[in-house]
Amino acid sequence: MIRPDRVGHGSKSGPGLAALAALQALVTIAPLALLPFLGLHVVTMSGSPAAWTALALAAPAVTTLALTPAWTRLARRFSLSELILGTGALSAVSCGLLALAADPLTLVLGRLVQGATGSGVVLALAFRSLTPQSGRSFTLMQQAVSAGCLVGPIVGGLAFERGQLGTLMLTCGGLILLAAAVAAAACRKRLVEPERGTEPDRRTALPLLGAGMCGSAGAFAFIAFFPAWAIAHDPEIYTPGLIGLLHSLSWLVALAILPLWGRGIDAVAPVAALALSLLGCALAFAAMPLGLSLTAVIALRLLQGALFSGQAPALFAAVEAAGPSRVAAIARARASLTVGQLIGPFAAGLMLGPFGPGGALWAAAGLSLAGAVTLLTVQPRLVRDAWSRAR
Repeated sequence: MIRPDRVGHGSKSGPGLAALAALQALVTIAPLALLPFLGLHVVTMSGSPAAWTALALAAPAVTTLALTPAWTRLARRFSLSELILGTGALSAVSCGLLALAADPLTLVLGRLVQGATGSGVVLALAFRSLTPQSGRSFTLMQQAVSAGCLVGPIVGGLAFERGQLGTLMLTCGGLILLAAAVAAAACRKRLVEPERGTEPDRRTALPLLGAGMCGSAGAFAFIAFFPAWAIAHDPEIYTPGLIGLLHSLSWLVALAILPLWGRGIDAVAPVAALALSLLGCALAFAAMPLGLSLTAVIALRLLQGALFSGQAPALFAAVEAAGPSRVAAIARARASLTVGQLIGPFAAGLMLGPFGPGGALWAAAGLSLAGAVTLLTVQPRLVRDAWSRAR
């Protein structure tokens, strides 16, 4: 039986999209406010900071991956508005645990709850339900993520310096509850996913998920080792402040360019947009260790921000078009990105010893290129089918 608040469509989606964007930004800001200072925070709690820091870093990925198979069942049992409220409540609980943590075990527990919120799946479903075009919906979501990635480390740094990290977490938790309530009200009559009558085509879905994993791995490998390369290349020019500024500028470019990605994804096959993003990132990553001038490095960092910003929206649009279950597709896509975040820095780290920081950046380029090559296994007929369904 389909529940009453899971059918129909509201007349206006503007306020709902604004509330969802605020909620997406907040659930991104909260973890990223802590992440750059996580190791320093653990040092104040434990005599074994390395082990506890590693556990805290990995905790969200563990629960995210563990819950991936559950989302299809949860979406059948609960309405979209209930899922949003649940995500908001769990996110607020996570913020509360992080705010009140006086020992590393509580900190790890808060991070585990963070991964269990399912915000990456639920909010993607909510954005998609409020927007008829897949490209536009997923790029709007990515804009909110980019804003959170830009703001989170800044407010986290200010709070950490003043010893107010707990206050910041509690504030984020309260704002998340408020935004979730508004967003849930706006989505009361929205479908979790449309009914379709065909089975997903794994010949299309699996290469897409592999490409998404490789793209995420390449990006996170680059982010992890770009500071090491920059300082080794010229420590007088590439100060921590400049490195941080370049990172922030890449997110600003992403915010500006994402509407163009949305129009491109909706106008052409999302698979083609994903391939363009992967190949462009691979070339930009590979060019970085070539001894370029500061101006060229800045230009490459801006280009990388523009190219990478379209990857997740294109992946979500492509996997949704490849099969009937929007929930399963988005959950698997989110899981593939999470796996990439884990394996990317590890794979690039293996290249650090024999080849130095430049080798780690080339490994990042190789991972992105592998993602683009993986898309070649998608048959042209299936790409055309995905295009027609996405439009």
